[in-house]
Amino acid sequence: MKIEIVDIKKMTLLLVLITVFQHTVLAQQNSKKIVPIYKPITNAKWNMFGPVRITIQDFAVTDKYNDTVSGKVDGRLLDLANLNFGIGFYQNFSKKIAMSAELMFGYGYMSKKNPTTDDKIKAWSPAIRTDLYYHFLKKELELQPYLFIGMHGSYKMGNIYVSAPVGLGARYLFMDNNSMMTFQIGYGIGLTNGIRNSVMYSTGVYFNLNKK
Repeated sequence: MKIEIVDIKKMTLLLVLITVFQHTVLAQQNSKKIVPIYKPITNAKWNMFGPVRITIQDFAVTDKYNDTVSGKVDGRLLDLANLNFGIGFYQNFSKKIAMSAELMFGYGYMSKKNPTTDDKIKAWSPAIRTDLYYHFLKKELELQPYLFIGMHGSYKMGNIYVSAPVGLGARYLFMDNNSMMTFQIGYGIGLTNGIRNSVMYSTGVYFNLNKK
């Protein structure tokens, strides 16, 4: 009878040790599992470089019925516009808010409320542009509409021209969300030098800076 009691105690102790060992091994295995870390939308994937950005500042609407030095302005789209090409960056700050900034060079026509003879001359001009975006939908969608407000400044023939475009646009993600195109149209409010208001079209192409 004593032997049976001793054997039962030994078996119970052995079972306890096996149970403890199993729990220890499982705990070690669980500790080695990789816990996914949440990365907000502001991670490096959304820092993008734009090798191409095109902006057309079109004065055809505001100049259609306005007298200039040479009489009424008439012509095709690019005859009454300033065409800008540049490079820039695009950055998300949250699920809804983003911005871009570009350094550009343009060629074309500037329209002022009180024009001089020189204002009819087309010329090259350096320009900078920045836009602030508000996106409507989820960031995961390939096609994303947005509202934007921007600031566009040009330096031409000794004068600084600044317009503030406001409007609508959309961005399209492709190549596994590592590339993006933007399309937008806005109304540019003239802020300096009596520059006329204008319609501003813009498109850009951006690529992921830190593609793995």
